[in-house]
Amino acid sequence: MPDAICLASGGLDSTLCLHLLKQEGLQVIPLFIDYGQLNSEREFGALKRNCTRHEFAPPIVCKIPGFGELIKSGLTDANKHIKEDAFTPNRNLLFLVMAASVAFSKGTQNLVMGLLSEKSAIFPDQTDEFLNIAQAAISSSLGITMRIHCPLRDFTKMEVVKLATSRGIAEYYSCHAGTPEPCGGCIACLEYSTSGD
Repeated sequence: MPDAICLASGGLDSTLCLHLLKQEGLQVIPLFIDYGQLNSEREFGALKRNCTRHEFAPPIVCKIPGFGELIKSGLTDANKHIKEDAFTPNRNLLFLVMAASVAFSKGTQNLVMGLLSEKSAIFPDQTDEFLNIAQAAISSSLGITMRIHCPLRDFTKMEVVKLATSRGIAEYYSCHAGTPEPCGGCIACLEYSTSGD
């Protein structure tokens, strides 16, 4: 029985979460969700390489590409603006519902998500209010107490970059565009430019 299910995208934040959880001696299953995002192939490739290199558990995959086909945003449709249209309605709620379903089936009551400080939140599904309500709703729907943990909640992106570098995390994929080289214009790329990385 695992200690937790960790939402893992192959990006820096979730990869660092896996490192921190392993350091604590926890048995964690990385969960990758393919929701039809433009960068799914490169994200998952980065996740698999990190799981192998750092000896994390093999990731499991939830494929729901129909979500991205129906819900058009800068993350799911190349015809949308990568930054201005980045908000993807209920994306984080979808992630948590799927992670909770997997957690329930695996016998654990802990979910891990790589959200950073609420001060950096730009969408409503990145706030403490959202996390508290989502945790309550998921727990109610399952009839057990499901807990959402965010190990990086007190971190800024700059602090995440420094901590990850100190742990030798060098290979990850965080760009929303899915291009071989980071696009430099999506929200994820701009986070790095403002962090000094």
